[in-house]
Amino acid sequence: MDIERHTIVSQNDKLAVRLFPAQGPTAFPAPAVLLCHGFFGIQDLLLPVFAGLFADAGFTAVTFDYRGFGDSEGEAGRVVPEQQINDIITVLEWCENRPDIDPKRIALWGTSLGGCHVVEVAARHPEVKCIISQMGFADGEQLVTGDMAYDEKKRFLNTMERMERKKRQSGKELFVPIIKVMTDEESRAFFERNKKRYPALNIKVPYMTVWEAIQYHPAAAAERITQPTLMVFAEDDKVIALEYGLAFYQAVAAEKHCHIQPQARHYDLFAGKHFTQVAERQLYWLREYL
Repeated sequence: MDIERHTIVSQNDKLAVRLFPAQGPTAFPAPAVLLCHGFFGIQDLLLPVFAGLFADAGFTAVTFDYRGFGDSEGEAGRVVPEQQINDIITVLEWCENRPDIDPKRIALWGTSLGGCHVVEVAARHPEVKCIISQMGFADGEQLVTGDMAYDEKKRFLNTMERMERKKRQSGKELFVPIIKVMTDEESRAFFERNKKRYPALNIKVPYMTVWEAIQYHPAAAAERITQPTLMVFAEDDKVIALEYGLAFYQAVAAEKHCHIQPQARHYDLFAGKHFTQVAERQLYWLREYL
């Protein structure tokens, strides 16, 4: 498969985009799946296995790097949900204007933080045909502080508020390696394993990224979407606990289906039997609704 590389502009910064053309006999223009990665993710890691699967099944697949990550321009390492949502919308509009993509048959696919973003985008863009959300969460504050005791949470939030005020007043803030804002061992191990192979992961990021996550409440968008939505979760997820994902699913008011992959952890859905089983369900969903 000849993967196409493109560059588009999102609010004055260039975004790196990859297009995986639909393979085999397929409609022209082709239906498409826009894939959105998660927390500190880059498009060359994890996403290609799903993009290649969708392309082989007759769907054009599109991946990209958010501003500040991978091959895209922008301030390195800053995760601001609204900014990333705007990046997705920019790529979506680019897809809608391509002659080889059917603008009425575009699905949004997102994993982890991206699984939240795609619901936000679909709420604002009803022309999106359907949604696949992997391992998203309902509420950022719950995600970050859910395991804390009351007093610990109060102290933590007070500290974050002081840091946020200091940033606003002085413009200065703390930058740390990515693993310093990871609260779970699975993610830390994953990034340590991959940062040598993918140097774009070996960067420092604003610690205030944690504050941005706390302010993010994607369940509100889930209540507004109208598109058929498949949500996929990993039963043994220690990055985003299953209960936080199911709260996100419960907020969806549109036609929906939930799949919980048994005995799977957060990163297991991208390889082996877990990938095979989840991919089969996702392809069924796309063939049914896209």
